[in-house]
Amino acid sequence: MNHWKLDNIFECLRQAGAVALKFRCAAEVALKPDHTVVTIADREIEAMLAAKFNRPEAGCYMIGEESIAECSEAYLQEAFRNLCYVVDPIDGTAPYSTDVPLWGISIGLMENGVLTEGAIYLPGPDEALVSCRGTIWSAKRLQGNSPEVAPFEAVRTPLGQAGHISVGQFAAKHWDIRLPNQIFAWSSCVGSGYYLLKGLLLAYVLRSKLWDLAGVMPLVKAAGFEARFPDGAPFDFRIASGGQFALDAAGPHRWRLNDDLIIAPDREAIDYIRNHVTLIQV
Repeated sequence: MNHWKLDNIFECLRQAGAVALKFRCAAEVALKPDHTVVTIADREIEAMLAAKFNRPEAGCYMIGEESIAECSEAYLQEAFRNLCYVVDPIDGTAPYSTDVPLWGISIGLMENGVLTEGAIYLPGPDEALVSCRGTIWSAKRLQGNSPEVAPFEAVRTPLGQAGHISVGQFAAKHWDIRLPNQIFAWSSCVGSGYYLLKGLLLAYVLRSKLWDLAGVMPLVKAAGFEARFPDGAPFDFRIASGGQFALDAAGPHRWRLNDDLIIAPDREAIDYIRNHVTLIQV
């Protein structure tokens, strides 16, 4: 596969979406050791993407949510030193397994441990967003015969009480949120990122694992949105060396962000959220 070409990435997303749609109404759910759910579609899509991306002999590696436990430490070290695709075959497996159309496919690209490009696809609205050299591209009706591909301009929701906020499960369970805004807990980084960039959310708060956010964060950067932690520090795209992810092989939360990340159109919106929440327990 050629290195991050739009047509190829759109086709990968289309194929993955077709598999997910095939199993959507008959998704058999299993519980993983970390108490998150997995379906046969997750595993089939990841195997399909691995056949395209996992080529160590060519210096190309893949980190995937469902297969990472099978990767040796030597493989992971090489992945962070070379070209590495980071995939979540179905981000939002919980809404997927209950037929709530907030789930999607996520593909991120790391080069020498730095997250550089990202792609997400929501088969529900049937639209994909892909970053490429600083520009975001949209492909609508990807499952049809003639997808509509065009540059995408993110929409910025103005700061105010009418702006909806999506939060991840950690914030939903451990934050005391004193905001008048509507709060959603969708369990989908792809869905939340998509609707944030479409201007239907004011902000998104997450403490996700690498594969959850790998497709979204390069899109956030290309859109010119802000992504900061509660202490004001910006998100560091140097995944391997930035110190913002738990990467210790023996740690209980390996691959997860060490703190909550707030994404919004601008710093003012981030500060608005920071000033109205309190961590109530860990």
